[in-house]
Amino acid sequence: MTDADDEFGLRPLRPDDSFSSMKPGGERFNPLKIFARKNARRYEEENLARTYVIHDRPNNRIAAYVTLVCSEVVSGENLPLVNGENLHFPYDTYPAVKIARLLVDDRYRGENSRGLGRILVNFAQGIARAEICPAVGCRFVVVDSKQESIGFYERCGFTMVDTHENRSRTEPVMYLDLHKAS
Repeated sequence: MTDADDEFGLRPLRPDDSFSSMKPGGERFNPLKIFARKNARRYEEENLARTYVIHDRPNNRIAAYVTLVCSEVVSGENLPLVNGENLHFPYDTYPAVKIARLLVDDRYRGENSRGLGRILVNFAQGIARAEICPAVGCRFVVVDSKQESIGFYERCGFTMVDTHENRSRTEPVMYLDLHKAS
């Protein structure tokens, strides 16, 4: 998304942003709208999370949003994150950025899709690479994916943590290794 794009803009959440007109696209996605309406601003104020929105300028509404938080990924035999690569990292967890929430308004999916979800995932990777990695170190971007969103995240380059416990979760953990992502 560029500054020259007249239809959409990507920016940090503003105090006057309203999520009331967002259509989440089904009951399973309602908690994402509720979070945006009730918690996103408070999390901003308390430095718990950062939310970024894609704003549909002609319709004056939020078309999509992503909320990012610091996170970690537990290492170990049952979590083969580095595919045999020896990182020589002395801790039991790897630093990560988590896509804590991502929602694209139902009116911008399917035939009306503009790739807004992918734009937000790429934006999250960009924040991790450009701002977090150079300042404090970060190896992964992670997400707890809803079952119906697994394919989307796979197309964005994420891999599901391949354990029986994770695969059977309603929101399995998926990860993207920033060193291997294009």
